[in-house]
Order: sequence, then C-alpha cells, then structure tokens
Amino acid sequence: MQLTALCKVLRYQALFNPKSWLIMKLTTILILAGCLQVSARTFAQTVTLSVKNTSLEKVFLEIKKQTGYNFVYNDRFGSTAKPVTVAVKQQPLASVLEECFRDQNFTYEIIDKTIIIKEKPSQKKDNGANEVVPVPPVDVHGMVKDENGKPVVGAGVRVKGTNRGTTTNENGEFTLIGVDDKATLIISAVNIETSEVGVNGRKEINLVAKAKISKLEDVVVNKGYYSTSQKLNTGSVGKISSDEISRQPVPNILATLAGRIPGLVITQSTGVTGGKINVQIRGRNSIAQGSEPLFIIDGVPFAANNNNVNQLTSALSSYAGQGLSPLSSLNPSDIESIVVLKDADATAIYGSRGANGVMLITTKKGKAGVTKISINVNHGMNKATRTSDMLNTQQYVSMRREAFNNDGVAPDIFSAPDLLIWDTTRNTDFKKIFTGNTASLTDMQASISGGDVRTQFLIGGSYREESSVFPGELGYKKGSLSLNLNHISTDKRFTVNLSTIYNTDKNILPLNDYTSFKTLSPNLPSLTDSTGKLVWEMGGVPFENPLAYLQQGYVSKTDNLLSNMQIGYEVLPGLSLKVSLGYNTTLVDEKSSIPKSSQNPQASFGGSAIFGNNSFKSWIIEPQAAYNVNLFKGKFSFLLGGTLQEIVNKRLTIQASGYTNDAMLGSVAGATSLTVTDGITQYKYGAIFGRLNYNYADKYLFNFSGRRDGSSRFGPEKRFANFMAGGVAWIFSNEKFLKDKTGVLSFGKVRASYGTTGNDQIGDYQYLDVWSNYPYRYQGSSLVPTRLLNPDYGWEVNRKLEFGVELGFINDRILFSGSFYRNKSDNQLINYRLPAQSGFSSIIKNFPAIVVNSGLEFSVNTKIISSSGFKWSSSANITLPKNKLVSFPGLATSSYASSYVVGNSLNTYYGYHLLGVDPTTGIYQFEDVNKDGSIGIEDYVPSVNLDPQFYGGINNLFEFKGWELSFFLEFKKQMGYNYNNYPIYNFTPGGMYNLPSVFLDRWRVPGNQNAIQQLTQTFTAAYDGQYYFSNSDGIFSDASFIRLKNVSLSYLLPAPVLKKLSVQNVRLYLQGQNLFTITKFKGSDPETQNLFILPPLSTVTAGVQITF
Repeated sequence: MQLTALCKVLRYQALFNPKSWLIMKLTTILILAGCLQVSARTFAQTVTLSVKNTSLEKVFLEIKKQTGYNFVYNDRFGSTAKPVTVAVKQQPLASVLEECFRDQNFTYEIIDKTIIIKEKPSQKKDNGANEVVPVPPVDVHGMVKDENGKPVVGAGVRVKGTNRGTTTNENGEFTLIGVDDKATLIISAVNIETSEVGVNGRKEINLVAKAKISKLEDVVVNKGYYSTSQKLNTGSVGKISSDEISRQPVPNILATLAGRIPGLVITQSTGVTGGKINVQIRGRNSIAQGSEPLFIIDGVPFAANNNNVNQLTSALSSYAGQGLSPLSSLNPSDIESIVVLKDADATAIYGSRGANGVMLITTKKGKAGVTKISINVNHGMNKATRTSDMLNTQQYVSMRREAFNNDGVAPDIFSAPDLLIWDTTRNTDFKKIFTGNTASLTDMQASISGGDVRTQFLIGGSYREESSVFPGELGYKKGSLSLNLNHISTDKRFTVNLSTIYNTDKNILPLNDYTSFKTLSPNLPSLTDSTGKLVWEMGGVPFENPLAYLQQGYVSKTDNLLSNMQIGYEVLPGLSLKVSLGYNTTLVDEKSSIPKSSQNPQASFGGSAIFGNNSFKSWIIEPQAAYNVNLFKGKFSFLLGGTLQEIVNKRLTIQASGYTNDAMLGSVAGATSLTVTDGITQYKYGAIFGRLNYNYADKYLFNFSGRRDGSSRFGPEKRFANFMAGGVAWIFSNEKFLKDKTGVLSFGKVRASYGTTGNDQIGDYQYLDVWSNYPYRYQGSSLVPTRLLNPDYGWEVNRKLEFGVELGFINDRILFSGSFYRNKSDNQLINYRLPAQSGFSSIIKNFPAIVVNSGLEFSVNTKIISSSGFKWSSSANITLPKNKLVSFPGLATSSYASSYVVGNSLNTYYGYHLLGVDPTTGIYQFEDVNKDGSIGIEDYVPSVNLDPQFYGGINNLFEFKGWELSFFLEFKKQMGYNYNNYPIYNFTPGGMYNLPSVFLDRWRVPGNQNAIQQLTQTFTAAYDGQYYFSNSDGIFSDASFIRLKNVSLSYLLPAPVLKKLSVQNVRLYLQGQNLFTITKFKGSDPETQNLFILPPLSTVTAGVQITF
C-alpha cells in the first residue's frame, strides 16, 4: 500500500521538471513538422489517370476530383485545346500536367489551389505585311478588403453573364485570365454586400467591400444533437463567440461568460487562480440537490462537470462554495463558441442531465485553404484591488484600550500583550505584505491549420504561467495540446470528425488564504531574529507567527484528456446515420504539507502531510439516425438516437504524520503514522431520445423531443422515467400582409415552449443502506449501520414553460429579444431529518414541496453606425429573476422550519431582526418577535433575500481603419454579506484583531447614534450582542455593483506593412479585466463578499498575434 501511494505522490515531481518539458517541446516540434510535411504533400499529390482522345476539360474535372485543385481558363480554351491521351498511375500532379499540355498552344500557372490556363506567347510572322493583331483579353488581378483594411477571404469573383469565376485567397487576392475588357465583375461573400465593378481594360482592380449587416439566418446555433439558425430556433439559447472570448485575458473559460448571457449567473468564488467559478442558469430549482448545469465539450459530457475536484484544503478552498475548478485547465483560445441552453425545448433532449440547463463548449476546427501558422503571445500583471482599508497602529491601540475600558477590565500581559509588551508605535501593513504583490503572467499560444475541401486539420498548443500576489514561491502553470481533424468523402456521403484535447496544470498555493492576515495586530513584534529564525514569543508571552505559514504549502496537478470521434454516412438522400464516441478522463493529484520547521518548537508534534488522488473517467456512445425531407411546402426533420454513458470516480487520501525530518515530507515512508481513506463510485446512464421538427414556409415552426432516461442513482423500480418537450414559433414577418411592407420591421417572431426534465443530481448509491467500520474498544472494530435503505425515492421533476418574442428593425440592424420563463420543480429530493430514537440522523426521500423560478429576460443588439470608415455596435441584456417556495407540507414541524418559509425565496436569510444600537447602552438591540422578553431562535424571521433583483451587462465595440476598441460593463442589484460577517465568537470587534476602518464610526459614549455597537473583548452584554448580531440581518448590506469587466484595444497592421514583413496578419492588442468597480458595498468585494477571501484580481496584458 505504501509503495502504491508513493508512486502516485511522485507524479507531482514529473510535471514541470526540465526533462518533461524537453520531451513536450520535442513532441510539439515533431507534430508541427509532420503537419508542414502534410501541407507540402498537398502540392505534390499523385494522380491516376487513363483516358484516350479525351477533351482537356474532362481531364481537368477528373484531376479536380482527385486533388481538389480548381482550373481557370477563358472561353476559347474549350474550342481550341487538343484532345489528349494519357495513361499514368500514381504520378505527381506536375508530371501529369506536363503530359496534358504537351503539343498544346496553352501553358499553366499554379497559384495556391488554383491552376490558371494561359495561351502561349504567339510567334510574330515577318512577311513584310502590316498584319492587324486583335487586342487580347485582359488578365485581371486584384484584391478585396473590408472597411477596416482586412483581406476578405473566400469572396466570390464572377464575370457577369457567365459561369466563369474564382475566389479570393487568404490575402484577399484573386486572378481571372482572359477577361473581356468591357466585362463586369460581381464580388460577393457572406460577410460583405454584393457589388459590381467594370473592368474597362484594367489589369488591376482593388475593391473595398462594405460589410453586410448580419442576418438572423446567418447565425448558426449549435444545440448539441442538431444545429439550427437563430431565425428558425424555437428554444431559448444564449451564445458567445471566440471573438468575445479572445478579448478577455482570463485563465478560466467560465469567467468569459459573466454578465453576457441573460439568465446566466457567474460568480467567482476567489481571486486565487484555479479556484472554482459557480454557475447557475435561471435560479435555484432544488431545495437540497445540485444546481450546476451539464457541461458538454465537443459532444462529450465533462466527467467532473463543474464540481469541486479537490479533497484537501488550500487557499482556494477554505470556505463554502470554493474549490479546485476542473475547467480551469482548459485553454480559452481553443474555444470556438459557448452555447447556453435554457428552456425545455432546448434542454429536454438531454433528459435528466440537462435539468439545470446545458452548456455546450465547441472547440475550434480547421478550415480549407493554405496552411496557416498563428502565434499569439501576451504578457501582463495581476493586482488585488478591493481589499478594504484597515486601522493603523494608533487607531488600533486606541480601539483596544477602549474595549478594556468598556468592559471595566484591566489589561494584563496575557490578554493584552499588544498594549503592555509590544511596541505601540510599531506599524506593519500586513495587507500589503501578504496580498500587495504585483503578479506577472505570460500566455503563449500557437496553432497550425489548413487542408483542402475534403480534409481539414488544426493543431494547437498553449502555455500559461502566473505568479501570485501572495508572497513566496507560488504560482500557476498550465499547458495544452489540441488536435482537430475533419474529413468528407468525394461524394460527400461519408464524414469523420476527430477532436482531442489534452490539458495539464500545476498550482502551487499556500494552505491558507493570506488575505485574512490583514486582521493581525499591526504592532506585532519582529517576526524573525537577527539570524533569520522565526520568533514565537516576546516577554515570555507566545504569539502566532504568520511567516510560518509561508513554509506550509499545497500543490495540485490536474491532467485532463478529452477525445471525441463522430462518424457519419448518408445511406440515402435525406437519410443519414451517425455514431459519436467520446472519452474523458480527469486526474487530480494533491499534496499539502506542514513542516516541523513551521511550528512553534515548544508545541511541535512533528511534520505532517496529506496526499490525495482523485480521478474521473467517463465514456459515452451515442448512435443516431436522421431523416430530412420536403413535405407539404415545408421541411420535415426526424432524429432518433440513444445514449450509453458511464462515469467512474476513484478517490484516495493518505494522512501522514510524525515526520522528524522535513526532507521526507514528499514520501509516506518517512511518516510514523498513516491513515488511508479511499472510495469509488460508478454512475451509469442510458437513454433513448427522439426529435421531430417541421418548418412550414419559414413561417410556422414546430419542434418536439422526447427521451426515456435510466439512471443508476435510483432503486431498480424507480430507475427509468420519460421526459418530453415541445416548442412552436411563428415568424409573422414572413406573412404576406407584412413581408416587404413593414418598412421598419424586418423580422418578427413569437415562440413558446413547454416540457419536463428530471433531476438525478443526488450522488451515487444514496438509495442503498450503508454500514461503516466503528473502532469499539471492547472486542475491537465492528460494522454499524449509518444510512437507511430507501429504494423507493424517484426522480425530481422540473416543468418548464416559456414565452418569447424576437424582433428585428431596419434590416436587422436592431435586434430585440424578450422572454418570460417559469420553472416549476416538485417531487423534491431532500435529506429529511429523523428523530434520534431511529438511530439515524436523516434519510433521502421525495417530498411534495414545490419550487418555482420565474423571470423576465431582455436583450438588444444594435449596429449604431456602419459606415465605410467607422463602425459602432452595442449590445445589452438584463434579467429580472424571482424564486419562490410555493408549498412545503408539514414545514412548520420539520427540521427546515427555521430555514424556509412558504411564499419566500429559497435564498432568503433567516435570523434576528436588528433594531439598531441602543444610544444609552451602546449595545445592539433585536426584535422580540414572540414577545417573551428574551431573544432566542424563536425570534428568527425571514429578513434578507439574497437572490439578485436584476443583473446583466452592456457591451460596446468600435472599429476604425484597423483599430478596434471594446469595453464591457457587468452590473448586478443584490444584497450581500458585509464587513460584519465575522466567524462567531472567534472574531469579536475589540479583541486582539485589526478591523476595517469603518469601525471608526462606532458607539463610544451614551447618546451616540451609531450603526456599530461598543467594543468589547470579553464575555459581556456587548459580547452577547455581537453574537446575536452575527446571526441577524445586520451582517448584510447593499452589494450592488457596476464593474468594468473588460476593455480590449487592438490594431491590425495595414496591408503594405504586412507585405514587407511577409506575413498574413499582425494584431497588436492591450486588454484589461476587472479594472474598476462602482459600488456602495460595505465590505471587501461585492462578488466574493468575504473579508478573508482574495477578491477577483485586476488584470492588464499586452500582446501580439501573428499569422503566417
């Protein structure tokens, strides 16, 4: 056992040592070199051909099928080219072309993937006569750029009135051979307005294209099992793109979503990198069970989801709601889009897994074209900002003396060494020492992509390194490798897509969040002696030395591998089969250590360490069949599929103590005592699902889905359940009485949806009885029952209803969306408390309590200015949520009576109601609700609703001649825990702790009217008042805020400069995150709401992105 544990622990040492990184670098170089070789072979492809007396045009068609190369030639070519006879097998393309053009009056030139056919130069005849030579057609070269000077890639350039044409390359360039000098060219693309330009004998034509206003039908929405356009969507969906993600210098992809999608609440639990970011879609549906949505990456459910994956305690997991985020290791630059599914129509096809919403994360894919290499490097800094002002030594000493005076107690050296022994003029700013560092960060990314019309690839890699605002050798490192391959057969019937991502990170942290050290006495004596050793006492009185914590540490290493393969085949026109195979594994290794040297020598029990291993392994298989057909002037789509999934979670912790030598802390062999705990859970899920969709004339839309779910988290008789949903929409702007007659209104749609989903987020094996080992002193250990059997509880059910309207104005330059939703959750799964006589504390059971989440969501997107030189677009969203416990039979006599009240939100705080400070006594006063003359738990009242009243964001984007400026504001109206939320009894204002400067405004003498009571440092009436206060509505205040969440400024180098540098694109950028916050919050940060937690960091970075 010790050897196995030691091997797992030693995995820490292999992550970022030089040898490992050398191997990773060499591997990356070999992969990139291999891709470059693949690109080189594209231009040296082989051709097999056997034709006899065949026209060159037919030969060209065969070569195009085999190689993907396009041929461009003028109208006279077909009538004058000679037939050819060629028989070759696996010969290079260049050799085959030479054979075809032998004895022809034409030659050719290869540009990228295009072969241009040209007439050979004519030989002049000198016969002494003045021969009239006709003017030859014009060879036209040109470039298409957008209004910002960026090349327009893939634009179609066609000769008007003919079928001749070509497309622009990656530099926006095009070539047309043998064009009539009076011809007209038509230039078109998805993102530009179609335009015409006359040749007029010119050989070079450069065009600045006007941007096309985005149409709703052009916005593709990925809904997992199928895709649709925003225009034809019947459900409630939110989305952010890679452009929005790339402007944010954050390490966790979830941070990019804050304030950007209606109905989605993103809350950062700590400013420590790698910490968990909590996610909630449309409120809390369950009384006791999880509310995290389902996370799917490239079609594969993420095994760890967004749950805490740490087993040990550290600086990022010291308080409730915190933990190590499994999604932190993902590279934001790998992400193409994040789609949030919210209503029943969008989520029901995912069954119970989507009860709390679904987040679809799609990675970037390769695109057809020449091979591109992109490098992105940025460097910046992190800084802690909202950390609250503390008392200086003069104010602190005055506060302490006042507390003793209020208590009528004389200080002594044990209760007040800070007043009697320590230097009362010495001042140390512990906030600055322990959280005031400026942390550096470096982020490097590289990718190579390309391919032809049939096969595309993308290979990417990244590395990120951050130091810490905490002192010491701390920091965060992560790296990633990704591979995407897409292939479609020549007849476009067979497709295969492969996506693989590997991420790894290493986090070196303190055991404790050093933010709490700002509450240390500012006149604490010198912490080291003249030799640098830690000092533990002064004047015979011991004290805690904060520098000792710098020697205690925590290390986590996370490895994540996710792979997905999708294979499809079109059996018949409209009928296709597909199978999706996915695998995901997340491995977390942790180690925390307390060296002997970090402990007071007078009270040391030797060094100790804890080792933890946590693994999540998941596989999924999903076969699908889809059928599409035109039916009764409409389009009918049918989807049928199944799901088989398994998730296995294994956990191991080893607590080792009694180390006599700190050098042995990395090995369990050096400990004198070991305690081993392990566990394994297995979750199995199976389902059959189907979807019917009918679109009649792009006016009437119907979408229905159903799923039969089976979950191993329920007993055999309750394991399966059916869930269904339907959505309908009417695009009234396509009606004859409105179409082309509305003037201002360009789009109008109303939609509605209703459906049911289940919830099995209760943990594994909860229906089984559990027996545990108990170490009885008499006759040794024995098994005792610790949980009752209950195979009869079943699915928690969520019924979702939604109505929505979507409007477009002025050719969709203004887009508005509004929704009303109501989620009704019943058959609640709760941990029901049992009487002590039963021998068990509780049992999980279904209870007929009903929770309703409802709300309004609004969003607007506008193209305010869209001229040739300047563009300004803006977007805003706001959500007004409401949570309500509608019924809870028997609540008054249950153990939840002091936690919930029917008619109120589940997030309502229950406690004493603060009346204020008695101006005579200077002690907090509370409402005696039951009028019994004393204050007790019977006086608890529902007082503060901690749900946000509204939240949202505002974004603005400005573009001008290569410059781009965007800024995003997040806002939220809410109540939150203020500076008074101290741990009960352990932190009484007036004790030997520093306080926020707001305590200067406190009660001092009778008659004072202050919000803060008198100071105390011992067991007095004021001490009791502080205890009641910490359980009252006094610990809350307005935590509303407006935060400048993101600013991004970038500049694209102009084309002439790019040509000189021989690069395709260069973008210089400056980005900032969490730059300032406007708030009246009486505390540290309105988001984390904890004086002892590091707030979200302010980040500034500068970088350059180069594309070759």
